[in-house]
Amino acid sequence: MKYFSHKTQHLRQNFLFGFLVIGLFLTLPALTFAAPGDLDLSFGNGGIVITPIGSSFDYARSVAIQSDGKIVAAGHSDNGGNVDFAVVRYNTDGTLDISFGGTGKVVTQVGSSHDFASSVAIQSDGRIVAAGYSYTGGNVDFAVVRYNADGSLDTSFGGTGKVVTPISSGNDFANSVAIQSDGKIVVAGYSANGANGNFAVVRYNTDGTLDTSFGGTGKVVTAVGSSSSASSVAIQADGKIVAAGSSYNGANGDFAVVRYNTNGTLDTSFNGTGKVVTPIGSFSDSASSVAIQADGKIVAAGNSANGADDDFAVVRYNTNGTLDTSFNGTGKVVTPIGSGNDSAASVAIQADGRIVAAGGSRGTDYNFAVVRYNSNGTLDTSFNDTGKVVTAIGSGGDRANSVAIQSDGKIVAAGQSNNNGSAHDFALVRYLAASNSNVRTRFDFDGDGKADISVFRPSDGTWYLNQSTNGFYAAQFGLSTDKIVPADYDGDGRTDIAVFRDGFWYWLNSSNGNFNAFEFGIATDIPVPADFTGDGKAELAVYRPSNGTWFVYLGNNRLNVVQFGTSTDKPVVGDYDGDGRADYAFYRDGTWHLRQSTQGFAAIQFGLPTDKLVPADYDGDGKTDVAVYRDGIWYLQQSSQGFTAFQFGLSTDIAAPADYDGDGKADAAVYRDGTWYLRQSTNGFAAQQFGLSTDKPVPTAYLP
Repeated sequence: MKYFSHKTQHLRQNFLFGFLVIGLFLTLPALTFAAPGDLDLSFGNGGIVITPIGSSFDYARSVAIQSDGKIVAAGHSDNGGNVDFAVVRYNTDGTLDISFGGTGKVVTQVGSSHDFASSVAIQSDGRIVAAGYSYTGGNVDFAVVRYNADGSLDTSFGGTGKVVTPISSGNDFANSVAIQSDGKIVVAGYSANGANGNFAVVRYNTDGTLDTSFGGTGKVVTAVGSSSSASSVAIQADGKIVAAGSSYNGANGDFAVVRYNTNGTLDTSFNGTGKVVTPIGSFSDSASSVAIQADGKIVAAGNSANGADDDFAVVRYNTNGTLDTSFNGTGKVVTPIGSGNDSAASVAIQADGRIVAAGGSRGTDYNFAVVRYNSNGTLDTSFNDTGKVVTAIGSGGDRANSVAIQSDGKIVAAGQSNNNGSAHDFALVRYLAASNSNVRTRFDFDGDGKADISVFRPSDGTWYLNQSTNGFYAAQFGLSTDKIVPADYDGDGRTDIAVFRDGFWYWLNSSNGNFNAFEFGIATDIPVPADFTGDGKAELAVYRPSNGTWFVYLGNNRLNVVQFGTSTDKPVVGDYDGDGRADYAFYRDGTWHLRQSTQGFAAIQFGLPTDKLVPADYDGDGKTDVAVYRDGIWYLQQSSQGFTAFQFGLSTDIAAPADYDGDGKADAAVYRDGTWYLRQSTNGFAAQQFGLSTDKPVPTAYLP
């Protein structure tokens, strides 16, 4: 199993003899890193894509991500005479996807006059649904268009691919669309009632006909205050429908949220009436977007006026409609960004529970603005150091109208930019979210975002995996004396089977099955592979107790060498500052010593010398938390949610924390004589027999 190359021999000589460290720290060579909130330079032109469609004003109102990573933006385009629906599909690098409509762009006339697409959603079969409104002569009506994956109109929908739905005798504006798990299409917006308006929700069958099981007609109109309008709609996991917008109270507007049962009736378990109206400031407030967290809590975002200008506003509700006071103490957060008006147009929830709001911010002119919040409502300062990013694109009039999160965590904002000085074009911006986009779930062998129950059996060198999606798998790889070093070495989002033996690393790439062998280290080193550079791949790394030195292999004969620790210290690598890069860290007699890549040195006294160390991200904020396991009790010092302690396990159990339910939070877990006991943060308690008493649980690979 040994493999040698000229590079390996040269590296070995340098590693063993040429990089002895004198002084406290030495890092070679100097590296620069992309950070959360930075523009993603692999997308378009420096992270920005501008797309002209018609001869005049082109606005992207909504964006969605396909399962294959392609990006779909929908809005409207002005051809100089009329305004029509416009849908554009991009490849993952920001180039136009010419398999969509031949050019990547599709413009659709719905009625005989102006047509505006406000929202887009992707069906599970890949078909694309755009919703908005169409001028039909004297009035405006709801309009829904469905496209096949190639951009052609889907004629199985309404016979033509287009459906126009009047609700009242006045104007009806559709502002948002969502797809139910059964394929039915839910559209929400505004329906005029004389001089005032009401929430309006319409549900369509998959063929475009009105679903009469919803409100008897497929249409439900709801008065909220003296006048109201729904701006956004989302579907809960239980099928209930949540619409958010604004309600006029006679003097000012307030946030308004309405929840419907699946049959269209108001859900009276939500605030007693199915309706919640929330004033934020003493002036007008309006919700523009709504999203549902994994735990069922409801997040609405929009703007709040303070008498001088508007600011971003975010409100979080419990599942019963009450304000969630764990969110900023009141359930409400107001965030000023620029010197003028700031307004959030869209909100999305990251897999780790952090909240991303996007819209516009005005200084001397309007620009794209994105704000990221921790799950407790505080600004996430790992995102551009302030939690806020403002991006100027063209000569003015830039605004994000929609935001979506890719499966790799990157943030896509879509809107418009006055790029040529005379008219607006579609504009997309993609941002890095390094603490999420490059961080993989540890011990996730099938890449579904969940750690897998898995063991290594030293008696026969076999790995046994009970993968949460792909099921059972066994592979003979290693010897009884090997140290297991599972990690994502090839950056495909799946943990690779790997062992460390007498200074040699052996691993199998999950992406292609290729076998690798590499000499890096000596027999007495402690292997600590992790993503030290933030590129989404684990680097080969060792801690050498004999001189307290860390060696990290960066590829192409480059090393980082850092002296940090002593011979008796226990290495506890983790991303303690949440910047997407692993930090050098060790534990000594009850004190954690951290050399963080962004926030520098820290020493935290937490634990006893005899404790079992269980660092992990228990509160889902992207930062590793210091934590210990002692006599069946877990003690956690969480970076966002503070201290907690709970009893789970016995003193003789093997602690094996990992994110088994895929909610972005590490779960407390113990292994006892072949049985796993899990205390999952979302899915609750579980027990599973998998392994023998002599097996090594894989999620304990790096626990001292």
